[in-house]
Amino acid sequence: MILDGKVVAQKVLDEVRAGVARFRGTAGVAPRLAVVLVGDFAPSKIYVANKKKAADNVGIAVQDHLHPEGLDRRALLALLGRLSADRRINGILLQLPLPAGLDEDEAIAAIDPAKDVDGLHPVNLGRLLAGAATVVPCTPGGCMEILDHYGCELKGAEAVVIGRSRLVGKPLAQLLLGRHATVTMCHTRTRDLAAHRDRGVSPQQE
Repeated sequence: MILDGKVVAQKVLDEVRAGVARFRGTAGVAPRLAVVLVGDFAPSKIYVANKKKAADNVGIAVQDHLHPEGLDRRALLALLGRLSADRRINGILLQLPLPAGLDEDEAIAAIDPAKDVDGLHPVNLGRLLAGAATVVPCTPGGCMEILDHYGCELKGAEAVVIGRSRLVGKPLAQLLLGRHATVTMCHTRTRDLAAHRDRGVSPQQE
């Protein structure tokens, strides 16, 4: 079965737009997202442009911090610290990957967990592992939204996650486990990937 994500994406955007309107009604201002892009990596610039377009579409104010010339470690950590302390900023998006020479783990840890919109701060990942309410990385969260939209029964399902990245594979596996799926995680060292893939059949499809 092919699941069309476009319909679900529009539904999510409508829900976020309504949430932004409620926030504006309570706070008197639009929520503000700080976007930090270091370096001149072309795919990252495209991703950031698309994220900004989506934010504009739902009424989120975007504050750009674009540094195509790069930043050294001290300057990047100082910037993230200032944004974390700035009460006018509600969320921080640090576009990855960072240029060579910058430690992504260190940079992510410098962000206030409450403002970490990607859900990659160790505190947020730890809460996800513990099954507590937290910010969920967007791609795994989107996968779960799509599965729910189409009424996929996850309890008891055989779920196969291909990829073990911090951004997608590992969080998605935790979300599926939290819904009582039986999860197999495949990666670059997995033997006979096709055999594992073909086991990913929900009880509805058997």
